[in-house]
Amino acid sequence: MGVHYLDLVNGITAPLPPMPVARLGPPVLTPLRRPLSEATVLIVNSAGVHLRADPPFQFVDDLTCRRLPQSIAPTAVRPCHPSPIRRPGRQDVNVVHPYQRLPELAAAGVIGRPSDFHLSTLGAIKKVTRIVSELGPAVVAEVKAAGADLVLVVPLCPACHQAMGVLARVVELAGIPTVSVTGARDITERVRPPRAAYLGYPLGYSLGRPGRSDEQRRIVADVLALAERVRTPGEIVDLPYVWPEAGWEDRVIAQYHEERDIVRGQRAKEFAPAGEGPTDGGEGSTDGGVDGALGRHLALEEVEALERMAVAGLV
Repeated sequence: MGVHYLDLVNGITAPLPPMPVARLGPPVLTPLRRPLSEATVLIVNSAGVHLRADPPFQFVDDLTCRRLPQSIAPTAVRPCHPSPIRRPGRQDVNVVHPYQRLPELAAAGVIGRPSDFHLSTLGAIKKVTRIVSELGPAVVAEVKAAGADLVLVVPLCPACHQAMGVLARVVELAGIPTVSVTGARDITERVRPPRAAYLGYPLGYSLGRPGRSDEQRRIVADVLALAERVRTPGEIVDLPYVWPEAGWEDRVIAQYHEERDIVRGQRAKEFAPAGEGPTDGGEGSTDGGVDGALGRHLALEEVEALERMAVAGLV
C-alpha cells in the first residue's frame, strides 16, 4: 500500500487531533458518452500550477480555479503548492499537470483530443463544504465551456487527495465523467472519488518521474482507460508500476519528518484562534497545539458537515 499518509501526518503533528478526512458513501458514476478514442480530455491539477506572469494561489483555502492553455510552453508555468513534494513538478510540470502527454495520446488514437485549456487549483482546502458550493460549480462551468467529455483529476499532497476526491464527486454528480489518480490510497479509500487509479510512487510524482515522457504517457493512458473499464462506483484500480528504488517509503517518511514544520504550519490553519467562537474551551477545542493557542477545530466541523451533505445526496 505504500506510505500511510494519514498516520504519517498525524504522528508528525501530534498532539493535535488527527487530520480530519471525510468518510463518504458510494459516489455517482457517470458513464462516458463516447468512446475514449473520441473523447475530449481536460485536466484539473491541485498543485497550484500558475502562469509565471500571474501571482501564485493562496496556500490554504483558495477556492478559485485558473485556466491553463493547452498551447502554453512548460517554461511559462510553475507549481506553487507549499508542500515539499511540489519539487518534482518544478523539474517537469507534466508529473503534476500532464498536458503535454495528451496530444501524444491523441496522435496514438488513445483519446480524441485535449481540451483547449485545462484547470489548476491549490488543493490544500480545509473548507471542504465550499468545494461543493463554490469550487465544484465553477469547475463544472469551465469544463462545460471547454466542451470536455472527461476530466482527469490530479491531486498532490495528502490534503489535496481529500479536496480533489470531493471535487471529482461534485463534477461527476453534474453529469461529467472523471478519472482520478492517487498516491495516498488510505485517504482515497475514505473519500471515494467515482473512479481512481492507485500509483505506488512517492507523492509529488503524481503521473511519473520528471523527464520520463514515455513513462508519463503510459501512466496517463492507463488512468484514462478507467473511464471505460470501471463499473463499480468508488473503485480503486492498482496500476502495475513499481518505483525503481527499494525502501522509498522510508525516505518519504524521513523527508516529512525533516520538513515537519511546514506540515505542522499547514495543519495549524485547521483551527480558529483560541477564544474565537462559542465552543472555545469546550469539547472539541484544542489548547497547547503547535502554537499553544488554538481554538475550535474548524476543519473537523467542515468534514462533519460534508458527511451530512453526502448523506443528503449533495456530493
